[in-house]
Amino acid sequence: RELGFASLPNITFYLNQTKILSLIIDGINCATGIGTYIRKHHMDGIRTTHLRKLSLANNRLELFERGVIYNLPKTLMFFSIAGNKVTAGEYLIEMHTMSNVRVIDMSYQYHPQVNYPYSVLENCEEKVEKEMKTRFPGFNTQAVLSGPNWSMPLPPNLETLYLQSARYIIKNPSFSLIAPNLRHVYLQNNFIMSNSGRIIFPNNTIITCDISNNIFSHNPVNDGRHMKYLNISNNRFDKSFMTDTDGTIFATYTSLEVIDMSFNNIFSLPTMLLKNSHKLRYINASNNRLSNWMVDLTEMPNLISLDLSENKFTTLSEGDRNHFEKAFQNSNLSINLFRNGITCTCENQEFLIWIQKHKKHFLNFENYTCSTKHTYFDFKNLRSSLAILKKQCASYLGWYIACAVTLATFLTFLISVLLVRNKWKIRYLIYKFRQRFGFVVPFKKHLPTTMHYQYDAFISYCGRELMFVLKEVLPRIEVDKNLRLLIRDRDYIPGIPKVDTIMSSLQESKRTVCIVSKKYLESKWRDYELNMAKVEGIKDRGSLDYVILILLPEVYNDEIPHKIIDLIRKDRYIEYPMESCAYDDFWDRLIKMIEE
Repeated sequence: RELGFASLPNITFYLNQTKILSLIIDGINCATGIGTYIRKHHMDGIRTTHLRKLSLANNRLELFERGVIYNLPKTLMFFSIAGNKVTAGEYLIEMHTMSNVRVIDMSYQYHPQVNYPYSVLENCEEKVEKEMKTRFPGFNTQAVLSGPNWSMPLPPNLETLYLQSARYIIKNPSFSLIAPNLRHVYLQNNFIMSNSGRIIFPNNTIITCDISNNIFSHNPVNDGRHMKYLNISNNRFDKSFMTDTDGTIFATYTSLEVIDMSFNNIFSLPTMLLKNSHKLRYINASNNRLSNWMVDLTEMPNLISLDLSENKFTTLSEGDRNHFEKAFQNSNLSINLFRNGITCTCENQEFLIWIQKHKKHFLNFENYTCSTKHTYFDFKNLRSSLAILKKQCASYLGWYIACAVTLATFLTFLISVLLVRNKWKIRYLIYKFRQRFGFVVPFKKHLPTTMHYQYDAFISYCGRELMFVLKEVLPRIEVDKNLRLLIRDRDYIPGIPKVDTIMSSLQESKRTVCIVSKKYLESKWRDYELNMAKVEGIKDRGSLDYVILILLPEVYNDEIPHKIIDLIRKDRYIEYPMESCAYDDFWDRLIKMIEE
């Protein structure tokens, strides 16, 4: 632990005379302290060796002097500076000179050392050179990263690049990494924020790319022709995915087999998102906010796993179910809906039956749970649970409709009967209501009291009996007996509504005398006068004695009409005689009925 890089010349002395292939110089500096650096003379002992592996991990290494990387053995295949605190410097430009390197590990920069925090209190002091400087002369780190679209050549045979957990802070990267043989890139667990920039790998053959746990909001790798494994979990791809309706993001990912897009706060995925990725075998879209699935899977015959666990699925629509059924036919697909809170209600019964039918295609099926608590519903015994649900959800809609229609018909019939039977009472009450609140034009200025009436009788007749009224009724009653009669053709005031005039006439007369002929019984207005007179008699006078019928021979010689049968039974009628010898007796009886 206390050797320090200053001891490297002694450590590596005479190694060029050996067949050494692997040199691991991890942790020869103290765990805490300022950054360390390596000078050219530190590595002179290995310059002409045939090393294939060199590891300088966990040494607080911050910089290399110019020429260190250049002078490393050309046989080197694995190079690790993981677990240090490396910063950008001109040594990056020399990286491409490691012509035979296959793997570079620059992961876990600025991470606490082993046994942290006890290593902080460790009594450690590594060997340092007397002429130690904090900075190498002539360094210009801006030259390495100058311009918005800079390029950096990597070792030409590099296959694997480990940059995970290196605490790199990059906003909208826009640069090129030239490594034509690069196969695997690990950039996870950094602070790379990408809204618009891209990391370009010209002519790349990248198979594996892990950019998980960053702040990417769009795909940074533009060319994915050879990509097989892509991990973009724990980023912010939700908005860019939702708007990619034509499938441009993954248009070049024709070899993709595994994609992990979990923990991206995704609400919806468009149908064409993976339109060209026909070789997909595994899709992980768990831990998002998905409530439906629209991505087309029918052209993915190799797809075996779709992870939709811990989303917002409560059901699958009929369209989703049909889509998955087609996918089931084309591949041995398994779907994971664990921890989605499925709705176990009558409305979702079709989906539950469907999932029972296709349960072999659902992973962790027996551990699914309902969003609402049901003591009887258990996915481990789905068949019996569905039987109970089906029984509870048995539809009585037909019975309800039949009962409702029957009840409505009965009530309509009952109300209709009541309205028909009481239509005259209703009309009378409506008139009294209008009269009470001043909506009726009075026939006279002063309505009569209950004991004094304006007229002794209101004569109700049809137009054909007008001459009978003028030649017989008026002379016999008004002239001879000095009784005042209300005759509509003589006493009605023009301009007053007919209904109001009739009602006022009934109210202002002591009696209503109806001259009943067949024509009278056929007239709607006379029918109105007769029935309103009956209601007036019952409601205001307390008796049907208020109405007197004069039955002409053409009526009493025939069958008595139903509309006057109640007055006939109350003996409130008098028959007009056919013989003239009985006229005097008839008029005396009529006058007596009016005056009594």
